Amino acid sequence: MKKLLATLCLSAATLATSAHAQKTGDAVTPEALQKLEWIQGEAPTAWEPGKLYILECWATWCGPCIAAIPHVDALYDKYQEKGLRVIGVDVWEDGKDKVVEFVKKKGEGMSYPVAYTGKGGPFEELWLKPAGVKGIPHAFLVKDGKVIATSHPARLTEELIESLLAGGDAGKNTLEKLNAAAAAQQAAASARAAFTEGKEKNDAAAMAAAADQLAAAEPDSIYVPLFRNEALIAAKDWSAIDKLIEGLDNTNKLRLMLVNSLGNTLSATEGVPAGTLAKAVTAYEATIKDRGMKTTVDATTLSRLQWAMGDKGKALAEANQGVELAKAADKASPRSIYPYEQFAAAVAAGTMPTNKEFSQFFRAAPVAPTTPVAPTVIGN
Repeated sequence: MKKLLATLCLSAATLATSAHAQKTGDAVTPEALQKLEWIQGEAPTAWEPGKLYILECWATWCGPCIAAIPHVDALYDKYQEKGLRVIGVDVWEDGKDKVVEFVKKKGEGMSYPVAYTGKGGPFEELWLKPAGVKGIPHAFLVKDGKVIATSHPARLTEELIESLLAGGDAGKNTLEKLNAAAAAQQAAASARAAFTEGKEKNDAAAMAAAADQLAAAEPDSIYVPLFRNEALIAAKDWSAIDKLIEGLDNTNKLRLMLVNSLGNTLSATEGVPAGTLAKAVTAYEATIKDRGMKTTVDATTLSRLQWAMGDKGKALAEANQGVELAKAADKASPRSIYPYEQFAAAVAAGTMPTNKEFSQFFRAAPVAPTTPVAPTVIGN
């Protein structure tokens, strides 16, 4: 009896350790892997000393995961004899059969061992949740019984694998860079979440702070200027917005994205001065002229801006042009034209669709050809 209790206590202690041991630097065992259903290959009973393990988390429904498989398989083929071990762990999946069929079809294109765990399985409980993993693909790197790093599989280059296999100072430097990148990625994700929360609460200060946090984590992120602009609008700092709009020219590589974002946000915000809206229209039209072409997105955004300025006639003209641009872009696809017809019809009827309503037009677009809605021209 005492022996049984001791065994149970030891098992409980091991489980408790495993449940909190999947972050960089923590010790891990392959215990959870032994509880999975193996599609091909088998679970390791112990970590081989000096070998580098990549536990690649994926699913059949995950497009980026599938896109990463050829790269991961190429690494496995090239370095398995030099000490690389790859295990594909299918996670958050409903049913093993689809995984079996997927792996079978991949054949030699997915030659490394693959295991299946359903939703809420042991790998999720003992690895993913303790590590705070909320998205895939996600790779755990294990060496000598420790998680040495986590990464998106696309970042696992041949040079990086060779360095980690070799160890020493080169391996240490590689790990530092890899973990710094992972930390920055996590900080960026936290900043984006904080911005979303601030935006939902219309908290301009929180939005600005989140933008600064993102800039520190990812200085070159295209979301940094977008977040800062939205924070200024939330703060109703119109003089700063005016100055920003006036400064947009061809030297700014993000000019088109910025004028579009500003146009959408300003047109949906109450209390924007007419002068600021006019500057946004002028800047947008200048951008279109310099680019030499106009798209359905441009026409729709300009329609919103004109509506916000009170010029319903120009708003409808832009909406109608959006329909024509949609037809010219893809004459064989009534489905792609339908949302713009509905948008123009709503404007003609005297209402400006919200972004949510516009999105619903896309979801409701029929596959079969329909009779186009003929917008009626109205006055201001």
